[in-house]
Amino acid sequence: MTSLSRVLRSPASIGGLLSLASLPVHLMLPHALSVQMAGTLVAVIGAIYVGFALQKGSLRQIAIEIVAATGFLGAALGGMWLNAWLIPAAYVLHGAWDFAHHRNHRNHRMVETPAWYPPFCAVYDWIYAAGLVAIWVWGG
Repeated sequence: MTSLSRVLRSPASIGGLLSLASLPVHLMLPHALSVQMAGTLVAVIGAIYVGFALQKGSLRQIAIEIVAATGFLGAALGGMWLNAWLIPAAYVLHGAWDFAHHRNHRNHRMVETPAWYPPFCAVYDWIYAAGLVAIWVWGG
């Protein structure tokens, strides 16, 4: 197996590559549109676990995921309306939320997800957050 094929089999690596591929659009957008795009994306990403919970979760897990998604939506709106730096912070927190799902998946404390999803999304979130900071400070 070549190094490239090993990388392409790793969900975390794929998340990192997709994050790097999606960041350059922010270099082409005015700052306000970059903030809106990043905020919209973190709100959508924050709601994905609600879908997993609705598929296979208990009422408690569904409620937890709805509360968390509402928090990410709030952070996205706060970032668009109050302070843009809430958005990269929301990506970092969502990466931690992904990591919690990955670590607790086998204990069934968190909603059941495909095993590949939490590491994929956590790496995507953390690289995207770092990329936004770099672009907003130095590139845009």
